[in-house]
Amino acid sequence: MIAKVGSSTSIANTLRYLENEEDRVAWKEAQNLASTDREFVQTQMRQVAKLSRTDQPIYHYSISWDESDNPSREEMLAAATQTLEDLGLQEHQALIVAHNDHDYKHLHVMANRVHPVKGVAWNRRMDYKKLEKSLRALERANGWKEVPGHHCQLEGHQKPDYGQSLNRFEATQVKRGEMPLYMLIREHAEQDFREAQSWEELHLRLAEKGLTIQRGSRGAGGKVTDGYEYTNLSKVHRDFSMGRLEQRFGTFRSLEEMQHQVGLSGIQRDFAQFERAYRMGNSQESARMKKRLHKTLKALSTARKVHKTLKTFLAISSPSNPAFKAVSMMGKTIINQINEHEQTRGRGY
Repeated sequence: MIAKVGSSTSIANTLRYLENEEDRVAWKEAQNLASTDREFVQTQMRQVAKLSRTDQPIYHYSISWDESDNPSREEMLAAATQTLEDLGLQEHQALIVAHNDHDYKHLHVMANRVHPVKGVAWNRRMDYKKLEKSLRALERANGWKEVPGHHCQLEGHQKPDYGQSLNRFEATQVKRGEMPLYMLIREHAEQDFREAQSWEELHLRLAEKGLTIQRGSRGAGGKVTDGYEYTNLSKVHRDFSMGRLEQRFGTFRSLEEMQHQVGLSGIQRDFAQFERAYRMGNSQESARMKKRLHKTLKALSTARKVHKTLKTFLAISSPSNPAFKAVSMMGKTIINQINEHEQTRGRGY
């Protein structure tokens, strides 16, 4: 079993992450809450959070089982409840949400750090050690695969090596209870790395998550960025090093290089430029290109042409890409305006 502590300490943001995609929610359970209803949980947790002056009322962590383990819902719930007790959060409000979007069983725990009666925020000191100690005991008691942690090992366990040591910035993140970028990528994009069949597919899958693969600064190796932080591909997982990816897909080519070879139309180039700026967090450039796209789409004058042009963007993007969704929404607004104008003209106004 592995526990990871999330970076979000906001009630609304954590709930959004846990429940926005309903298809991946397997089940939910509440602790010290009368309902698992999203609005109810948010309202009740906010009321309790106001008892304290903390601006970080939420403690969020996940628990993942090995693929060889197959715990039942009852066993997963009991494990989550035990970890809350071992952390000292048994009297606090908590929402437990199991997800089904991986081959292995896993769940998330969203706990209110503020005690509902005392109004004092729970001190998370030594939380990693407490979590790992709790997991080791649960593994041994239930016969699940034992995964020695960095902070706690049982008798007979050997302390594991960090695949690569944390740098100073990542160590600071861990101390603050935040997950370094390579851990977040490992959690949310490992399946994309393993299932992709080509550089193009991998680029498009990662672009949906706001991630970009680049060559290393010295022309060797590779790195991945969310537009704000960078981490080495090999740090995400040794199977995803540039060398191993090139063994699978051939010589590395960036998404931009592949798009350039296709011979894009002018508006497709504008969209590609907008998508990259959007993905890389370049707000000024993305705003400029979005304005340019809006002007071009509006000049097409018919709803059919706008719709057809939007479909051409899928040759270099995907329906799930946030940039495509943004432009698609803009295009639908223009289509509605064109249709309304046509209807008005048809009535003789």
